[in-house]
Amino acid sequence: MKYLYIIVEILFVLCFSPLIAGIQAKMEERLQSQQGPSIFQPYFDLIKLFRKESLVPKVSSPLFRFAPYMVFMFYLFLSIILPIITAFPLPIASTADLIGGALFFSAASAIKTFAAIDSRSNYAHLGASRGSSFSVFAEPILLVIFIMLGVVSSTNNPFVVNNVLRSSPGWYYSLLHGFITVAFFILLIFETGQLPVESHSHGELGMVDQALPFEYTGPDLAMYKWGGYMKSFIFMSIFLNVFLVPFWVPGKHAGLAIILLYLLIHLAKLTVLVFIFALINNTISKFKLYKNFDFLAIAFALTFLATLSYYVINY
Repeated sequence: MKYLYIIVEILFVLCFSPLIAGIQAKMEERLQSQQGPSIFQPYFDLIKLFRKESLVPKVSSPLFRFAPYMVFMFYLFLSIILPIITAFPLPIASTADLIGGALFFSAASAIKTFAAIDSRSNYAHLGASRGSSFSVFAEPILLVIFIMLGVVSSTNNPFVVNNVLRSSPGWYYSLLHGFITVAFFILLIFETGQLPVESHSHGELGMVDQALPFEYTGPDLAMYKWGGYMKSFIFMSIFLNVFLVPFWVPGKHAGLAIILLYLLIHLAKLTVLVFIFALINNTISKFKLYKNFDFLAIAFALTFLATLSYYVINY
């Protein structure tokens, strides 16, 4: 039965990650009193791209062509080792903990950076340079956050963290948990490319993630975009199920019907979260490029305060 849950989880992330992106885009347009695209527009875009031809720069190596598919498989693997639809580990989940998951995210980011450099495009090089400059600060903060979660649960297993937080009110309402939850939310804004740190316009010279796939077309670009939807979906699911709302996630005695019901609950939680993102994107102007380091410094300060609160008052 657990292997059936793996299939359900994979299909859930694959099929609904573009929908969440479409819901956020629709919300942002409605907040600006505009009609906006359909919530299914990401699906239409992917279908259109899969029907087109992939063009590859002559100067690029095979890495450029294979990178979107490698990154896609990394995110697909992450979707089955993290608590997205269950609060108990599925058969393959024991292969990596939170630290391992963070390293997989970092590896996917590195592959995208190498592929962007390999494209020999000036815009892609700018995006790779900027992204690497910010990631060198963001990824260590993410690792420290996961280490502090390990302090809470005595393990870096995300499923154990989920069970500890929802069964231990003392830890859930502690200063340590509060600080690392806010710090992770700041990193979530950074990793999902919300407006305070990134503009999604191709005419914006301050763009980061939007510059990396500048030379991709056709199915290659479709896989790149689909992987991006999955990355955001997984990061938001970690934030909800491990940090903010670890409740209601089905336990080991839950049947398939309960898990399918939770899929709807999780979609509702994600919809609330992307509505918050839409509000942020419509009320806060984009930071200047060099201000992104100050943005990440806030996350580092909160992580440091979480560490300090634990060693000073044990909470």
